[in-house]
Amino acid sequence: MLWHTWPGGRGLRKHLGIVLAKTPTGHQPFVTWQMASDDGVTWDCAAGHYWSQMAQGFRSYEERRQQVTPRG
Repeated sequence: MLWHTWPGGRGLRKHLGIVLAKTPTGHQPFVTWQMASDDGVTWDCAAGHYWSQMAQGFRSYEERRQQVTPRG
């Protein structure tokens, strides 16, 4: 649904990011994850927060993006 990426490095993986996604099933169908990649094509996701409403997921996405993105 939404994602934002930025360069990593300095001891981190080459590409970093944050994503808001819709899960295929479950009581909490929206999730925000941190992402990391070595090649910018295949991404690993971790540290998920799950939400029952898209508005909650969007707020989480924006908050996490401001926390982890260099210069917001």
